[in-house]
Amino acid sequence: MAVDQTELRKRGQKIRMIVSDLDHTLLNSDATLSAENLEAIRAAKDKGIFVTVCSGRIFTMLEVYVRALDIQGPVITTNGAAIYDGHTGRALSRHPLPRAAAIKILDFARERGYDYSAMTDEVSFFSRNSQRIKRFERYNEIARARGVQEMRLEYFEGRSHVNIENEILKLLLYLIPKEEFAALTAFLDSLPEIAYTSSDEGLLDVMAAGINKGAAIAEARNLLGLEKEQVCVFGDYINDLAMFKEAGLTVAMANAHEVLKSNASYVTDTNDRAGVAKALGALIL
Repeated sequence: MAVDQTELRKRGQKIRMIVSDLDHTLLNSDATLSAENLEAIRAAKDKGIFVTVCSGRIFTMLEVYVRALDIQGPVITTNGAAIYDGHTGRALSRHPLPRAAAIKILDFARERGYDYSAMTDEVSFFSRNSQRIKRFERYNEIARARGVQEMRLEYFEGRSHVNIENEILKLLLYLIPKEEFAALTAFLDSLPEIAYTSSDEGLLDVMAAGINKGAAIAEARNLLGLEKEQVCVFGDYINDLAMFKEAGLTVAMANAHEVLKSNASYVTDTNDRAGVAKALGALIL
């Protein structure tokens, strides 16, 4: 959706809330924040703009970045399943998966030998064959280096998932064989209590019905008393499309999925080349 640069700049001057996806968007490929992005975000905050993140990660996997960005307001987690106050850590909104539906999906995944996991506030659970857990272990390395509390990671043993006491905010189903994908999506489509999307290649995120990043952004801006036209969003993958529907200015990374680029009002540089900072400079600062 190509828009004249002058018009985009006009839109940018109305922005009072900037929301960025984290992985492959605001973060470099090594899961760190660049000095360029941090400097541009601080400049935006100096203009009175609220800056936050909207991520598929759970809140306990965001603390390093929430501190670095000094987010003093709503932080959107788990693809919109929960919103927390970045300053106090208090939950502002939570929409956990219905327990019965979550157990059905975990059983389905276990029986077929999928790489799967369940995200709760207190602990994240993984199948014994999980490759996805490596990303969580990488976060713990970063947290440890910065003196921030690490996440609790545990493995499922058999059907131990039926004994999870915590509310499940999101499920992850990873590296699904191509020949299994149709059967999996048909199964998920048969469960009206859930919604699912993709946040990375070969990955499905499962949340409660009606939950997505866009709905959470609408909820967060309402908490701040802002209108859609005052919101700018940054993203890189299909699950970020929902955000684009709730913002007046939409920015895709150069490394973004082609579908997202075609729906963006502006395409910036890659996440490894400070694309967020460059877009802020061109449109808002």
